[in-house]
Amino acid sequence: MIKNTLLTQSGHIEIHGTGYWDDKNIDNFLTMSNSTIERLRAIENVENVSPRVETFALVSYGSVSKGIGIIAVSPKQENAKSHLANHIVQGKYFDETDDGILIGEALAKYLKATLGDTLAFIGQGHFGASAAGLFPIRGILRLPMPNMDNSLVYMTLPAAQNFIDLPDGYSGILISLKNDKEKKLYETMNIVAQQLADGNSNFSQKNNTDKDKLSVGNYEVFSWHFTMQRLLQSAASDQAFGKIVLFILYMIVGFGILGTVIMLTNERRRELRTMISLGMSRGKLTVVTILELMLMAVLGLIAGLAIALPVSYYFYFNPIKISGKMGKMFLDVGMDPLISFSVDSQIFITQAIIVLFLAIIAVIYPIRFIKKLKLNG
Repeated sequence: MIKNTLLTQSGHIEIHGTGYWDDKNIDNFLTMSNSTIERLRAIENVENVSPRVETFALVSYGSVSKGIGIIAVSPKQENAKSHLANHIVQGKYFDETDDGILIGEALAKYLKATLGDTLAFIGQGHFGASAAGLFPIRGILRLPMPNMDNSLVYMTLPAAQNFIDLPDGYSGILISLKNDKEKKLYETMNIVAQQLADGNSNFSQKNNTDKDKLSVGNYEVFSWHFTMQRLLQSAASDQAFGKIVLFILYMIVGFGILGTVIMLTNERRRELRTMISLGMSRGKLTVVTILELMLMAVLGLIAGLAIALPVSYYFYFNPIKISGKMGKMFLDVGMDPLISFSVDSQIFITQAIIVLFLAIIAVIYPIRFIKKLKLNG
């Protein structure tokens, strides 16, 4: 869900006009020159800079009207970011100066419009002025989220800026990063702020106490940790539940290992007594027993990884598709209806270390058993 949102609706870093985040009004749009945008693209860790104009309008075709959301993009940058062109089912993708639009498939059906038809838009322009325009349909999209498919229109930046009568005006600048680890994220945010503050004395890192929100003159720079707080909170609660499940599994695995060790140790009671009687010290016997049990644990881990890795790789390249009502529920919350497996090596290494640690704890039993073992018992 987070990945889909970052690809389609947000960025790792967002730039907005001062006050826009609290009051998403056209009058709070920012203005930015092309040279400044190019400087942002030149930052080392920046993968994509996608300027946007997001607003609302009443769209009409024939006798049918509907309130819709407008997202104006740079076709080249947006396709690099969200692969928008891949969602076209009819028509073609537009170019940078196209005055046409792309609309969702469900919206096209509602309006009873098709390729080549011209839609009438009425909305709000800059400083309260009325905005009106006629836009031909260049392509029809099939968007994964139903609420986007039935109420969203894409157009080019020049067309939208002309519609709202605000040249060089943007609702925001979305920046995607090559490395979005926390340290690199905040480093890049500060570099972005410095680029925006070029010749602007209003920016000072000392005056910005919130690392997820920087004020730079007439701009505000946000990290995705700030813009997606609710989603991150949902993810945190989901991860907390996952940790509870993992803890229960570790308890089951731990007691399973302990039960096996207790059984093996008690079955070898006579053998251990015989070894001690023949002159083997309890210390050496303890070391041999520990090595045997740890060898068994390592072989068990290797066998488990040998089974798990091929299965994980198979489902990584062939995700499980969810259909029916469950699939619709996935789409409604912004997720692809797929269950994908991860092949991140850190997952397998971490689990192997934890299981090995549980095995080491279980070895305490045979150590105490050998220490207290009576030869005449």
